[in-house]
Amino acid sequence: MSKELKRMMADAVQVDLDRSENVLVLGMLPLNAEDTLALRNTLRGQGARLRVIHNRTTTHALDENRKGLAEYFVGQTAIAIAESDETDFIGVAKALVGAAKKKQLECRGGYFDGELFDKAGFEALAMSPDKNTLRGMLCGAILGPGRGLAVLMSAVGGGMARCMQQRIDESPADTSAEASSEAASE
Repeated sequence: MSKELKRMMADAVQVDLDRSENVLVLGMLPLNAEDTLALRNTLRGQGARLRVIHNRTTTHALDENRKGLAEYFVGQTAIAIAESDETDFIGVAKALVGAAKKKQLECRGGYFDGELFDKAGFEALAMSPDKNTLRGMLCGAILGPGRGLAVLMSAVGGGMARCMQQRIDESPADTSAEASSEAASE
């Protein structure tokens, strides 16, 4: 390959890496066209893109923070990059780990939120809850004590109302029994 072509490839990869803060590095296993298309569509649905790369060219395109990723560029390699800032990268990692379980690819490592990680970190990222789940957990934690207090407060009033209702239910029965006993004594 000519140097000019390699430089153009490195520039294209660098543009993609500059656009996406997070990168996942994958080892590509032999896939047929249908499996590759299905994997790409799954990632596209998550807001990411799969790009098969030239290892040495991509190594030159890495910035200082991501230089540690170069050790994962061995053999047939691909990267998963976010297409926008709104991409749920945890969902992307989950989809890729699912594909790895089907023996379609190998999870090698990545760069997420300023941290380099290896295969174990890749799998840990996939096991962590996504943004919406974390938001729900946070709302539950914030609203939980108030909900518990509201339940306790309504339980006191509810208990009082049940006691009063029971007393009312017993009172008319006693007065009618007393009235009938008075009528019988006359």
